[in-house]
Amino acid sequence: MNNSLILYKRLIWSPIQSKSSLDVRQARKLAPSYFIDFRQHILQEFHIHTKSNNEINCRNLNIFFLLRGNYIAHPRNPSGKIQRQLINENQILDELKIKFENFSSIHFTFNHFEQLSIEEQLTIITQTDIFLGMHGAGLTHVMFMKSNRILIELTTFEWQRQRHFELIASMNKINYQRCIIQNGHPTTAEIIFNCITNELFRICPI
Repeated sequence: MNNSLILYKRLIWSPIQSKSSLDVRQARKLAPSYFIDFRQHILQEFHIHTKSNNEINCRNLNIFFLLRGNYIAHPRNPSGKIQRQLINENQILDELKIKFENFSSIHFTFNHFEQLSIEEQLTIITQTDIFLGMHGAGLTHVMFMKSNRILIELTTFEWQRQRHFELIASMNKINYQRCIIQNGHPTTAEIIFNCITNELFRICPI
């Protein structure tokens, strides 16, 4: 009988969700002991070097809007149809781009993470001061932001009680704001803009 061995150079041991320190039901706001080490390990593996406590430069602010597109995330969704997409996404982006053209100190960008490599995603997030997007898994990137930055979670009334990303933001000392929108409404862009500027003027008062 041949007893072969399988050797792994690295192994990630993931506990079931109910036993995980990141389980939302534990309502943990303080980071578990390994959180910072894990964060730094991931960034170093992708050769991204950043100081976590750099002060925000109000003369050169980066706002990143994470968009949600259709993609096959897991076998239970073979069609790749993703929920919680902005119905009038193009209109919203066009309006926001026009509004932020009046702010010479702000760089407003947007993209779909499923179209980028992990290294590209992490590079964007570590350079982002205000990170916003619809409630969804992509917002877990908040754990790789520099501390004292801002996460704005766009959510509808149906999803406003979900606290996943609020708690993860707290663990990484990120300021969190929930921005409730009515998806598809003509005023959605204005509401999002107001949510952004409320946080913007709080960290960079005029």
